[in-house]
Amino acid sequence: KTISEKYNLPLFGDLQCSTQVGSIVKFKDFCLLSPNEKEARIAFQDNDISLELLSQNLIQKTNSNNLIMKLGAKGFISYKTNQKGELFSQAFPALIPNPIDVTGAGDSLLAVMAIGLSIGEDLMKTSAIGCCQTALAVRFMGNRPIKYAELRNEVIKFIP
Repeated sequence: KTISEKYNLPLFGDLQCSTQVGSIVKFKDFCLLSPNEKEARIAFQDNDISLELLSQNLIQKTNSNNLIMKLGAKGFISYKTNQKGELFSQAFPALIPNPIDVTGAGDSLLAVMAIGLSIGEDLMKTSAIGCCQTALAVRFMGNRPIKYAELRNEVIKFIP
């Protein structure tokens, strides 16, 4: 039994293929995986498959419950598998069309997702908050901490 199973800890996975050799398909039984499209395509050695099919294959191959497919300047798509095995998806656009610095944006997104899912929040609600967090992360030069008040104010802008 792994430590995560023994203590009922959810696993959250990300990798960086641009400077390291890795494959997202080696991550098995995770609560959430968050590769970018390039990393997923490298894992399957397929540049022609549709993004939807690529995402479905990744979830199936890794037996992960949730997936965030990061799309760079286009934002990301969240995928959720329900109890019946049905897959649902929702696109979240990038809220900042001209980012100053993307350093840390994916890490910010993963941090919000890990917190939200760990406390039992819905994937799509957490993804919406993560979308706001990512927008804050790319507004300034450098990788800097984002304060709760900043995130709260960003989220409130989108509540009718």
